[in-house]
Amino acid sequence: MNLALAQLALVFMPGIIWANVDAKYGAGQKPQQTTLIIRAFLFGIATYSALFLIYFLCGRDFGVTSLAGDSGKIDIVPLQDEIAWSIPLSFSLSVVWLWAVRYRLLMRFLHKIGATRRYGDEDVWSFTMNSVAPHVEYVHFRDIENGYIFAGWVSTYSENDDQRELLLREVIVYDEEGIEVTRTPHLYISRPKSNIWIEFPFEEGGQQDVKAETNKNGRDT
Repeated sequence: MNLALAQLALVFMPGIIWANVDAKYGAGQKPQQTTLIIRAFLFGIATYSALFLIYFLCGRDFGVTSLAGDSGKIDIVPLQDEIAWSIPLSFSLSVVWLWAVRYRLLMRFLHKIGATRRYGDEDVWSFTMNSVAPHVEYVHFRDIENGYIFAGWVSTYSENDDQRELLLREVIVYDEEGIEVTRTPHLYISRPKSNIWIEFPFEEGGQQDVKAETNKNGRDT
């Protein structure tokens, strides 16, 4: 087997698993084909680096390193253990990666040392909805066209090029005067991204209902 093809096959097998998990649950938007290939390659390298460290700590020989020492025919069969272990390891590392992305560990570190004030490639929608800060978990979604306000906790969200979707839980529906209309355990909302009005009324003392806020604003004016 060709040396380059053997190396790429070994690298891309766990890398593709990791890259697809990241693309579906971490990146938020479908990456371009070239970006996906590059990520698969880098994630594959990371997987085998971690596997090499595990083998080293366990005192075992890491067979993949033999690929660099023989430019002739390469027998993949002796490497079956490394290949087999790389698959569950890549999935486990992808979960750790998602956790790091979810809590923005790198961004927090860069902000802490003052290296940047940017939060990455995400748009504000993804950044906000993916945040663990309490003040962005409870929202008032205003349906201006129909005269309703949906107050609830963000359960999950999604996005594409044109639409924004939200699934709210423990939802209270108000009319535009702040009068309660109904309650529901869950509510699905889908709107064009150019027609969204979301408020974040959460305060340290707890969220206030819409009617109380409406009355407060009326007294202030």
